[in-house]
Amino acid sequence: MSTPRSSTLARALLLLAGALLLLAPSAGAAPPDRADGLEIFERDVFEIVGSTLRNPTAATDAAAGLYNVAGVRLEAPDGAPLTWGSWSAASAESTARTVAGATEARIQLTGLVPGGLYSIFWGTLQPDSEHPLCPDVERTLPLDAFPRARAGAPAPNAFVAGSNGTASFTGRAPVRLLDAGQAFFSVVFHAFGRTAYPFPNLGELLTHQGAECRSSFGDDAMRQLLILQKW
Repeated sequence: MSTPRSSTLARALLLLAGALLLLAPSAGAAPPDRADGLEIFERDVFEIVGSTLRNPTAATDAAAGLYNVAGVRLEAPDGAPLTWGSWSAASAESTARTVAGATEARIQLTGLVPGGLYSIFWGTLQPDSEHPLCPDVERTLPLDAFPRARAGAPAPNAFVAGSNGTASFTGRAPVRLLDAGQAFFSVVFHAFGRTAYPFPNLGELLTHQGAECRSSFGDDAMRQLLILQKW
């Protein structure tokens, strides 16, 4: 015959077991996929070496100022000059999960340009993604905020970094990114405070209806981070 104490312990164990079952993922539900890697993108920004504009390298001084391809010095919205050290300090963590025929991504960012205007785009390899309005030039497409961006947002896939250079973004791509051989997100800094939705740069926005779609990465838009979601 069980004692009152043993009966109480048995009930507690049953309650604990029930709670663990509620917390456990349902059968067949895969956990969110974590990014496989991260790259600082250096090909859209430039330093001045002698009298020549060059992309930064591992040998670039962290204090070196950054410029666009036209030699215009890059600055934060408060006027502080951007340096290679601050640019290359950016980092991100992301998870992605398949939801029916779409992909939901959650991205945490640090080390961005304080108060800087950004947008996020997705792309795949195997099969290779392609922007239908800018074929053979633009491979990425906008990762629109989910739920939908609030009224007044700079663009459906855009946000302004906090004063401490951080941001959190949740977006949804209308395809199953994790089914591709490789999938990635690009984090684009808009140097002069204007996005180019649904493109990542103004060159593509202004030329996509003409005979040739032309990119202006390095002029008005700079890819700062590549998040290698599946690599």
